[in-house]
Amino acid sequence: MMNKSYYWTIMILLAGFYACQKKDLGNTVSPVNLNIALEYNSDVNAIGLRKDSALVRITNTTSGTIKETYTNANGVAVFESLIPGIYTITASITISKSSYQQLSNTVVDHDVVFNGNLTNQSITEQQTNINIPVTSGRIGNWVFKQLYYCGSNVSTGASFRDQFLEIYNNSNDTLYADSLYIGSVIGVNNTNTNYPGHGYLPNHQYDWTKSVDMNNPNANTNYLYVRTAFMIPGTGKQYPVLPGKSLIIAQTAQNHTAPYRLNDNTELKVTDGTLTVDLSKADFETYLVDYKKAEAGNPANFDPYKYDLDNPGVTNVHVIYLSQGSEWTIENTGREAMILYTLNGADPKSFPFFALPIVTTVTPATVKYQQIPIGNIIEAVELQRISVNERGPKRIPNSLDAGPTNITAGNYTSQSLVRKTARTVNGRRVLQDTNNSANDFFVKKKADPSKTEASFTE
Repeated sequence: MMNKSYYWTIMILLAGFYACQKKDLGNTVSPVNLNIALEYNSDVNAIGLRKDSALVRITNTTSGTIKETYTNANGVAVFESLIPGIYTITASITISKSSYQQLSNTVVDHDVVFNGNLTNQSITEQQTNINIPVTSGRIGNWVFKQLYYCGSNVSTGASFRDQFLEIYNNSNDTLYADSLYIGSVIGVNNTNTNYPGHGYLPNHQYDWTKSVDMNNPNANTNYLYVRTAFMIPGTGKQYPVLPGKSLIIAQTAQNHTAPYRLNDNTELKVTDGTLTVDLSKADFETYLVDYKKAEAGNPANFDPYKYDLDNPGVTNVHVIYLSQGSEWTIENTGREAMILYTLNGADPKSFPFFALPIVTTVTPATVKYQQIPIGNIIEAVELQRISVNERGPKRIPNSLDAGPTNITAGNYTSQSLVRKTARTVNGRRVLQDTNNSANDFFVKKKADPSKTEASFTE
């Protein structure tokens, strides 16, 4: 026969278990119906642009689940039975050239695309109506055609040393690359929600108004901050780029498919040249030895970094600033944003530098980042990690790039991002530039710096 005390112990435990079960069932989160309304700014809204048929996409940042639909006649996208959580929301609508000209009395030579992006958006049982502002980004003549940042295999390829950028003349006029600047934008790299309040915005990106010696209330809205800055040299018309043509900026302008000598006279070998690329004929390269030597005070016994090589047949870009490191690298997991900008003849050193907003005491050893006015930026592409739940808060404003993009196979896989072709005019490719990189690029299985027709396609 069962002992009475043992019996009552079992009954109490079972009662507690069922009580917990009941409590848990009572706390179950119910799916919600979410309405997302397209919202132009007041000036644009006044001209009466349509709001229907905009593509709205929502991504759950925890599960990576993506849902998308189109706005109705009232400009509202309806998502039914949505699980509450944290989401990234994007919207895009294309207004035809003729319609935009008729309504705005403004002459344009292309359709106008409006994009919106909301990151770290909390959807709860109470938050069922959201407005998403959309803006038309500026359209530049210079665009990034190809970004090769992930690198090739570490043991059999060239690792990250074969990285390059391809910059394309997307206009119908000859452009001059002289004094064109290339920058890498600094920003928070992950989605950790446990940040302290000082130095961060509610979306967990840096709050630059909190930087030491910052006295500008528009520090977040009117500027970006770069960790590297390079300038293409030239006299003004020394480096012409014809319409539909491009130039390659290599990290290291070597033939990475074959062995070559390093600064310490050792040989760097690549066992599988098919994984990497030949950059020995690049238009420009980043060479930092002279910059690093000057930074060190020009010591007579300066020991150059062995991997930072100078190809005498390729022009070096001018190094304006390098916040850290011994060579230029693009963050090869995708935590990066690249910009092209001009300074209209101003001295690049005249633009101020600031420490990260989370730094409260600045010393001579504190790393600083240069402030660049958004009005000077002519092209921007924001990259992100492949996994949605590893992505950091957006660092580029929607007016420059409404949606980040990424390769798909991971770092060291030889993939590159190539801008899509919108149309061909008299044999010249006009590349797609809607200021939404999520839509404007495709993933190329292997990077291709050849500038040939094959470099535009998979």
